[in-house]
Amino acid sequence: MNNIYDVFNDEHTKPQQQERKPRLSKEEYAQMMKEKRQALFNMANEQTFKAVENPDQYLQYLKLQSILDYTVTNTLLVMAQNPNATILKDYTHWREMNKYVQKGAKGITILEPGKEYQRQDGSIGINYNPKTVFDISQLNGKDNNPPLPARFNIKELVGAIVHRVDIKPEIVSEDSDMPKDVYFDRDRNSLFVKNGLQPEAMLTGLIREYCFIDCADQFNSRSEARFMAESAAYMIAQKYGLVHYDKDFVNNIYHHFEGKEQKDIKGELENIKILKDSVVERMEHGIYVQQQNRQEKQTRRDSYSR
Repeated sequence: MNNIYDVFNDEHTKPQQQERKPRLSKEEYAQMMKEKRQALFNMANEQTFKAVENPDQYLQYLKLQSILDYTVTNTLLVMAQNPNATILKDYTHWREMNKYVQKGAKGITILEPGKEYQRQDGSIGINYNPKTVFDISQLNGKDNNPPLPARFNIKELVGAIVHRVDIKPEIVSEDSDMPKDVYFDRDRNSLFVKNGLQPEAMLTGLIREYCFIDCADQFNSRSEARFMAESAAYMIAQKYGLVHYDKDFVNNIYHHFEGKEQKDIKGELENIKILKDSVVERMEHGIYVQQQNRQEKQTRRDSYSR
């Protein structure tokens, strides 16, 4: 009879030794991160050309930028990896919200700003680190619908777009011969609005013309400023759920970006974002002031009724 103790030495009962990956040295880790960063910058550079190669691609980029409000580089990275993304968070942030990423879901890698450093010429640079995020559509569960655009009534948004502006709209008759129903006359430094407009048409016109006003000094003519102003205005309209914004401006994309290098295209996308952010910041403050005023009035009414 075989010795039962022989079982303890049987090769089949011994645990399998898993091969562990050797731990990277500090230098090796730094090199790996450098290569990852460069790969992401290369991806963003390639996507820059794709984002402006035709009207549909450009409108998709503008919509994505309006939803995410990321840097141009990160918006391009998201567009390259998941152009339908709506809300992005890393694994930890989703878990803190009691939401969990689906098993096997492929994350989207972006570049997160890290520590500042001083270059040899004395200027300050920023280190960027790869970061993986997941879209809300990649979560477990059923209640993971994309967010709706911020909803405000038209009157509130009109009040927001004219909040603390130097040039206030002037109402003119319906039969005025202005080129547009809402029009900024640069020579007269005046903004005119035709009487009798539908509320949303007035609002989208005001958004467009205030984008023109905010960038007018950068151009010699309205035609030169049109693409930047209308691109910014389209993003603002998307942000506030104004779906009927006229998209005709985008047909000029071929002429506008023709022959430009990647860095010039990206620089223009950044300038458009700056313009959009400037107008949105004023609008958000205008909305906040209106809400505060309503709250104060309601508080006074409540105190009078006691």
